[in-house]
Amino acid sequence: MTIEIRQVRTKKERRQFITFAWQVYRSDPELKKHWVPPVISDYMKTLDMDVYPLYDHADLAMFTAWKDGKLSGTIAAVENRRHNEIHEDRVGFWGFFECYNDQAVADALFDAAAGWLRKKGLDTMRGPVSPSMNDQCGMLTNGFDSSPVFLMLYNPPYYNDLVLKAGHRIGQELLAWYIDQKLIDIERLRRISQHVMKREGLSVRVLDMKHFDREIENMREIYNGAWEKNWGFVPMTDREFDCLARSLKPIANPHYVYFVEDRDGRTIGFSLSLPDINQALKHVNGNPLTPWGLIKYLWYKRNITMVRTIVMGVLPEYRNKGIDSILNTWIADYGGRHGVFASEMSWVLKSNEAMSKLAKVIGGRPYKEYVIYEKSI
Repeated sequence: MTIEIRQVRTKKERRQFITFAWQVYRSDPELKKHWVPPVISDYMKTLDMDVYPLYDHADLAMFTAWKDGKLSGTIAAVENRRHNEIHEDRVGFWGFFECYNDQAVADALFDAAAGWLRKKGLDTMRGPVSPSMNDQCGMLTNGFDSSPVFLMLYNPPYYNDLVLKAGHRIGQELLAWYIDQKLIDIERLRRISQHVMKREGLSVRVLDMKHFDREIENMREIYNGAWEKNWGFVPMTDREFDCLARSLKPIANPHYVYFVEDRDGRTIGFSLSLPDINQALKHVNGNPLTPWGLIKYLWYKRNITMVRTIVMGVLPEYRNKGIDSILNTWIADYGGRHGVFASEMSWVLKSNEAMSKLAKVIGGRPYKEYVIYEKSI
C-alpha cells in the first residue's frame, strides 16, 4: 500500500480536487440522500487565488491523496495573515476535507496540511474552515438525518473519528437551531416588538434593491461592529464583503433582509435571512447554470419551504434591548404570510448563551451540531 500526496497547482487539478466529493457521497445511499453537491463554479472561484478576495491577505495550498494510484482524499491549508494579526496568534486553518473511511489516508492529508502550515511559522491548525470563518466551517457531528441548508456543510459521520484519531481535539462546538414558526406565539412576539420599537424610537425597513451599494455599506458597518468580539471573528475587508454581497444578491429576497433604524435614521441593527436554495441545488448536481440544470433549479426553487437566518447583528450600545425580538417578528410574519414556516438559525456558538436563549424563546431547538477542531503542530 502506498499513499502519495500531491499539491494541486493547475485549474484542471483544482476541478478534480472539488469533484472528488462526488465519489464519497454517491457511493453511499444514506449520504447520497442528504448531501447537496456544491456549485462547482462557486468552489472554483473560492479556491482561485487570483479571484477570491480572501487571498489579498491569505495563502492557500490544496492537497490530494492517492492510494495505490487512486484519488482517495482532499484537504486545503490556509494561512490567514489578517486573522493572526487581529488575534495575535499563529493559527493556520484546514478545510475542504473529503476522504474515504481510511485513517492512513486521513493522517497523510492532515500531515501534509500541517507541514505546509509549519513552514509558514504557524503552531496550531484549526478546522474545518473552508476557507475562512466568514465562509463555511464546522464538521457535522449530530443531525445527519436531514440535508444541510444553504452555505452549511454536510459530511459522513466517520469524519469525526478520522479527525480525532489524527490527534485533533474539540476547539469549539457550533449549533444550528431549527425554528418551527407555527409554534411561535406570534401575537406575543408582536407585542414585545411594538413595545421595544416605541420605547427606543425605532423603525424597521426592508432591503432597498435600488440602492444596493448603500445597503451593503450599512450591513458592513453593523456586521463588523456587532461581531468584533466573537470567537475567531475577522472583520471582512471591503473587497471581501462586496464579493459576498454580490454573490448573494441574485438569491436574496428583500423581505427577508431587515434594517432597524433609530430616531435619526441611523442603522443600528440588521438581519439577513436567505431562502434555503439547497432544496433546489440538490437536484442540479453542482451545475445550476447549464441549460438543463437551470431549468431544474428554477422548477424546484418554486417550492422552497425554509429560510436560513445567517446574520443578526446589533450595534453594541443597543444590545440586550430586545432588538432581536423586532427582527424575529418580521421574519416570522413574512414567512407565515407566504407559507414558509421553517427556519434555521446558524451557526451559533454553543457557548453563546444569549443567542441560545433567544432561539429557545422563539421555539427553536438545536437539531444539528458541528465541531471546529484544533491541534498543535
